[in-house]
Amino acid sequence: MGNALKAELESKGHTVHCLSRDIKLNVSAHFYDVDVLIIAIPPSTQEYLDVLEDTLYFLKKENHTQVIFLSSISYYDGKASVVEAETLMQALLEDVIILRLGGLMGYERIAGKYTAGKVLTSDSLTNYVHRDDVVSILEHLIVQDVRGEVFDVVAPIQSTKQIIFTQNAKKFGFKPTEFFNGDEVGKVLSPTKLCEVLDYTFKKPDVLMFWN
Repeated sequence: MGNALKAELESKGHTVHCLSRDIKLNVSAHFYDVDVLIIAIPPSTQEYLDVLEDTLYFLKKENHTQVIFLSSISYYDGKASVVEAETLMQALLEDVIILRLGGLMGYERIAGKYTAGKVLTSDSLTNYVHRDDVVSILEHLIVQDVRGEVFDVVAPIQSTKQIIFTQNAKKFGFKPTEFFNGDEVGKVLSPTKLCEVLDYTFKKPDVLMFWN
């Protein structure tokens, strides 16, 4: 996600800095002296919350930096690291933008590829979003200088894992995923608020058409 966004923003004439894991290096290079800060750190490291807190501490407050935090729809499952991160970000910065991203798809990320030949216990509704739309949505947020919002970021037209995985197995030639049953509903999310606030139209609205 970060590399794709960097390439797109630089193609539009923006200067983009990629922060190092070394906070001192970022400070010395003035990487926190920015108009927009996009935080896209996977919540997998032990120091995750510390990194978030340190990052906001070193921001140049006088710049009124727009901060966009990439979170996940696993927030609705109560995933501790995601819930704690969002709570921390909102406590430290009241006008932070939080994007709860669905499953990121497109290009080399193909639904069903990593479960090829396996058996899943149940089918469920999907909540995918194409990478092109996430990049475009971030551009819209920056241009419109949106602040203090929380958005669910999923494509408007979803399907089920079984339908999508089967379609992609045939299209790309990998083994299909088997499903034990199909009685799981899953989360039903919508990008309606996002589309209304940003006046945004999805580039890839239908998950069944992501790889066409």
